[in-house]
Amino acid sequence: MSTLTDLIQIIQPDNEETPEDIFASAPGLIFTDDLRTLHGDPGTTIVYKSKRFGDIELKTADPEGEDDRRLFSHYLWNAGIKLAELISDDEAENGKWRVQGERVLELGAGVGLGGIVATLAGADEVMITDYPAPVVIENIRRNAKKCISSHLEAKYNIEGHRWGDTSSTTGLVAESAHHCTRIIAADCYWMLGEHLNLVRSMLHFLTLEPGGRVFAIGAFHTGRAKMAAFFDVATEEGLEVDEIYEEDADGNRRAWVKERNGGEEDVLERKRWLVIARLKRRTL
Repeated sequence: MSTLTDLIQIIQPDNEETPEDIFASAPGLIFTDDLRTLHGDPGTTIVYKSKRFGDIELKTADPEGEDDRRLFSHYLWNAGIKLAELISDDEAENGKWRVQGERVLELGAGVGLGGIVATLAGADEVMITDYPAPVVIENIRRNAKKCISSHLEAKYNIEGHRWGDTSSTTGLVAESAHHCTRIIAADCYWMLGEHLNLVRSMLHFLTLEPGGRVFAIGAFHTGRAKMAAFFDVATEEGLEVDEIYEEDADGNRRAWVKERNGGEEDVLERKRWLVIARLKRRTL
């Protein structure tokens, strides 16, 4: 049976693979129970094998300082792969993940896969954002230019955005307030201290119309409690869950729960699972 990680190929710089590189990119060859949750290293190429769009090649950023490295935006995470799979399939979940004709904002873009796929899938507008670290933003720009045909250049824009910073009277923050009909965010939930800021950005950019949705996908490799805390903050601040479930790397589903096995989940088992959710503005 194929898994989510089978959709990814890693190409080392200059095509020079050492035994350590091979080991790192495919740990499941030796430890069959251990699923790789992140892909790439600074300066590598990640190939996402899209069923709809073919091979999408993404370079990873090479962060210049410790602060940039701690963003972990120089990796592609399994939640990002699953997001790309869902929004590239117009029929996924009876069209509930379709982005064609929508105005899409990606938060925490990393290497930019979600926004790139949204553009290719026919979104009317796509704003691809991440923390305003120049090395990260410039890398996303390079990836988008390589992966998106020139005739679609007018469909997307790439900018830095600090979560929670919604007071600016110019630029993206001012121009796109309540403008986006779809907000996508994959594996942005591991920093407890940023949950409120993340939700504030979601609410700032999300349309006031009832059809607006936030597509939120995260993994449990940093702990289930962190994901549960995000949904608590989201509901407290004005979002509500439209649908939520868990799915593992093999496509098996189960109900979402805040705590499993009394909080004593096996780490290797836990990291195989994602929480997949669609959120909307809370109705009064």
